[in-house]
Amino acid sequence: MKVLAFILLLTGYVLGSEVYRLDLSLKKRKAVPEEFVEFSRIVKDLMEEEYEEVAPGIEVKKGCKVERGIASWYGGRFHGRKTASGEPYNLFKFTAASRTLPLGTYVMVRNEENGRVITVRINDRGPYVDGRIIDLSQAAAYKIGMMYRGIAMVQVIPLRCLSPRSLMRFYDEIIYDLANTY
Repeated sequence: MKVLAFILLLTGYVLGSEVYRLDLSLKKRKAVPEEFVEFSRIVKDLMEEEYEEVAPGIEVKKGCKVERGIASWYGGRFHGRKTASGEPYNLFKFTAASRTLPLGTYVMVRNEENGRVITVRINDRGPYVDGRIIDLSQAAAYKIGMMYRGIAMVQVIPLRCLSPRSLMRFYDEIIYDLANTY
């Protein structure tokens, strides 16, 4: 009996609270919070974008620049030295050096020889060897299977260019890699 009285008392309190009354008044007026309007506009814009497939299962926005070229890696002797972004280079983190991409940009690097992908953060400048488009950290090179050869033919795709379908396909891997960039 005491439990029933407590439940009735709690129900009366909730029904009389300001939060509940505010919620009811929004439902009566059918007011839509501004955040929902903004979110639905963003989703609509994403759905109307045109995408093209650059690799099996990877679609990018039309007009986005996807670089294709040779990647190399750098490690041991640079470990602890200052990068162009000001942070010390860590060969165990998923970072990379690029001559053209802005510092702080997240990119997906796809090894064309075996199909493996990794997400890295651009934190340095380089490579300083002609014909190469990106220098990966030692850990990143190991993950996509190019460490032993030293170089590989890759595609460099900015994350902001990926289609929602591609982002969802690689979601778990991207989240894991992003956690390993710092």
